[in-house]
Amino acid sequence: MNKPDPTRDDEARQQSAYYQVLIVGAGISGIGIGISLRKHGIKDFALLEAASDLGGTWRDNTYPGVAVDIPSTSYCFSYETGFAWSRTYAPGREVQNYIHHCANKYDIGRHILYGSRVRRAQFDPARNHWEVQLVNGEKLLARFLVAATGLFSSPMSPDILGLDEFKGTVMHSAQWKHDHDLAGHRVGVIGTGASAVQIVPEVAAQASALTVFQRTPIYVAPRFDFAHRPIEARFPKVVGRLRRLVSEFGIEALTSVAVNYARFPSITRVIQSLIQRWMRRQVNDEITANNLIPTYDLGCKRPATSSRYLSSFNNENVKLEVNSIARITQTGAVCSDGTLHDLDTIILATGFQTTKKGNVPTFDVVGTDGQELSALWDDNRLGSYAGIAVSGFPNFFLTAGPYSGGFNWFTMLETHTKQIMACLVEAQAQGAKRIDVDPKYYDNYVHLMWKLSDGTVFKSGNCQAAHSYYIDQHGDASLPAPRTPNWRARYAKLKGASEFRFSATSDRDDWSGS
Repeated sequence: MNKPDPTRDDEARQQSAYYQVLIVGAGISGIGIGISLRKHGIKDFALLEAASDLGGTWRDNTYPGVAVDIPSTSYCFSYETGFAWSRTYAPGREVQNYIHHCANKYDIGRHILYGSRVRRAQFDPARNHWEVQLVNGEKLLARFLVAATGLFSSPMSPDILGLDEFKGTVMHSAQWKHDHDLAGHRVGVIGTGASAVQIVPEVAAQASALTVFQRTPIYVAPRFDFAHRPIEARFPKVVGRLRRLVSEFGIEALTSVAVNYARFPSITRVIQSLIQRWMRRQVNDEITANNLIPTYDLGCKRPATSSRYLSSFNNENVKLEVNSIARITQTGAVCSDGTLHDLDTIILATGFQTTKKGNVPTFDVVGTDGQELSALWDDNRLGSYAGIAVSGFPNFFLTAGPYSGGFNWFTMLETHTKQIMACLVEAQAQGAKRIDVDPKYYDNYVHLMWKLSDGTVFKSGNCQAAHSYYIDQHGDASLPAPRTPNWRARYAKLKGASEFRFSATSDRDDWSGS
C-alpha cells in the first residue's frame, strides 16, 4: 500500500511513508471517501484515525437514548440501503454497526491506521505533496489530502465558574461514564439541545431528582418511531429504498422552507405555530410549558423530534431551571437569582465546537503561502468552493466545508464525494500532480453563498435569541447550505472538475495500491 512517488528524491522516500491519498478520520465521511476510492480503482490510500476504532461521532456518543434524528433508512449510503434497521429512528449502536458493516463489505479496514492523530499538514509546493505530521512525531507524505474529521468530534465544555471544583461526577454527553450509576442521584443536565432531548427522558427514569438547566429552548416535534415489521426485514433493500425516497422528499421540502425564508416566511410561521401548539399540550404546568417553547423562528437552530422529552417535565422529580448558572460549587450549582441546586452528578449536554476555530478540520492545515486555514477563516469570513475546496490549498479537500451542512449528513457527503472523485479521476487521467480550485470560480462561489445565506431563515429570521451553532464568530450562517440538497447535487454533477486547475504533470503515478 505504501507506494513511493517516482518523482520524489530517494532521501525523502526513505524517511516517510507515501500515499496517493491520505484521509484524516475514519467516521462516516472517511469510510465513504474510502469506499469511493476503491470503487474507482484507487487503492493507494490510508485513513488516519486517532482512536482505536472507527465510527467517529457514533463511536464516541453512547449516552442513554442516543439515536438518529432522521429516519434511519435515509441515514445511510444510497448504495447501501439494505441494512436491517430495527426501528424508524435507529439507536446509536445500530448506526455504529452499520458503519462497521460498510467498512467490512467494501474492505476499508485494511487502509485504516489507528492511533494516528494528525497535528499538522503542510503543502510542499516544490514537490506538490502534503507533509502530514502526527502527534507521535511520525511524518507521512501524500499527493492528496482529505479532511474527514466531521463537525462533532470536539466536545465543548461550558465556561462556568467553579466547574472544575465540583466534588461530584462531571461527564460530557460525548464522554459518557457507563460505570457511573445515576440511580438515586441528584442530577443536573446543562443544555437543552439535540443530545439533551434524548438524554433527559432516560435520566429522569433513574435519578431521584433531575434539574435541567436551559439557556435556549429547542423546537421539538413529535417522533413517530416504530419497530420495523418482519415483512420489512424480509425485503430490506426494496423497503429501504422506498422509505428513503419518502424521507428525502421530506428533507428537501423542509430545507426549501428554511433557505427560501425571505420569500415565503409565512410557510415557516404556519409550521412553527403547529409545533408550538403541540409542544404546549405535552406539558401540564403552564409556566414550564411557556419556558420550553422557543421565541425565535423555527429553523434558526436544528430542531429535534421526541415524544418523551417534553412530557418528562410532568414528572415530580424533574425541574426546569431557566436562570443562568452563576457558578458551580463543590456540591451543586448557584443560579443568577441565588437559587442553590444540590447535585451529585453534572451532565454537560453542551454540544461541540462545530464552527469554532480549529474544529474543521481538527488539525493545522498550511497552504502554499504559509497561511494556516483556520487562521485564514478566523481573520476573514469562512468560505469554501462547493464545501470541498479552498483556493490556495492545492490537493486538499474537505468533506464538510463552510456553507455545505444539511439535515442529512449522508446526502451532503455523497454530493461532496462525487465532486472530489471527479477531481481525483481527472488528475489521474492527466497525470497531474497539483489540483487547485480556480480563484475566479472560488470567489464567485463564495460570494454567491454569502448572498444566498442572507435570504435564509438563519439570517432573515428572528434568530438573535437562538444561540445557534449554525452562526459562526463573524455572525455568518456558515454551517448550513443556503441551497437544497437537490440543488447542490445537480451543481456538483454539472461542474464536476471543470472549475479546478490541473498542473505539474509528469509520468503517471501508480494509484493501484494493494
